[in-house]
Amino acid sequence: METSMRNTCVEQWRLYELTNILDSIEDDIASAISDKQIKTGNDYCNIVLRSMGKAIVSMREIICLVSCGYPDGALSISRNLYEQLIILAFFEGKHQDRKFQDYVEDYCIDYDIQRCNALIYECKNCFQNPERLTELTQELTRIKSSAHKSTDRGTYWWAGYSSFSNLTKAVIRSMQEQNVQFFLHRLHLHYKRACVALHASCIGNTLRLGGNPDFAGIDTTPSEKGHALPLWFATVSLGYILGVAFSVLELDYENYEQSLNELSSFYDSKERD
Repeated sequence: METSMRNTCVEQWRLYELTNILDSIEDDIASAISDKQIKTGNDYCNIVLRSMGKAIVSMREIICLVSCGYPDGALSISRNLYEQLIILAFFEGKHQDRKFQDYVEDYCIDYDIQRCNALIYECKNCFQNPERLTELTQELTRIKSSAHKSTDRGTYWWAGYSSFSNLTKAVIRSMQEQNVQFFLHRLHLHYKRACVALHASCIGNTLRLGGNPDFAGIDTTPSEKGHALPLWFATVSLGYILGVAFSVLELDYENYEQSLNELSSFYDSKERD
């Protein structure tokens, strides 16, 4: 039965087609990195490539979950792509800002801050090593001192916002076209729905996406319903991320744009059925 459901989902949701697109994208990006001899560093190109890499991995996880009949899990992972979309949209809107490089450097610094905070927590609560704790605390102070903005302003301090919600609101407000704002609001609504489906404190923890609303339990069996939303949400987000990445790498995006738009329209029509 599970094999039959997997085959049905793969065919019904055109997952082979989506997988082939991802394979081709990876090949094109790998070739561009090699041709341009791009090195690892704290610059905007590397930020975009990290976002693109995270998006591809997330898409493959979503494909795996959908093919096995788990739309709730796929929806929770689709949040990752939307978050990358918002972050890249923020940077794209700051290109003409004279402090653009400051945003880039602070974003990269945040990686080091999060890593150091995790090590401090581990050292303080798991190993209880006073000498190592002192070293890490001093390192954290040094890292924070190199930032252009105050690192105490919240999770998204590097952008000047205290939370992802505030960052998203600012990105949407910055869009000049009303239809773009409307579309981003629609995406953000599904992001919030994905959060509800993920968080243990929310009703999404007991109600399946596309399931019986009168069922007040936790259903872990595979389902043939509800796959359209995470696939649409993720594919649309991937399209924007890919557009930014191909622009930075100076690659032709048109063919992929057409393919992803066609797939996202297909998933959207299924969601509305």
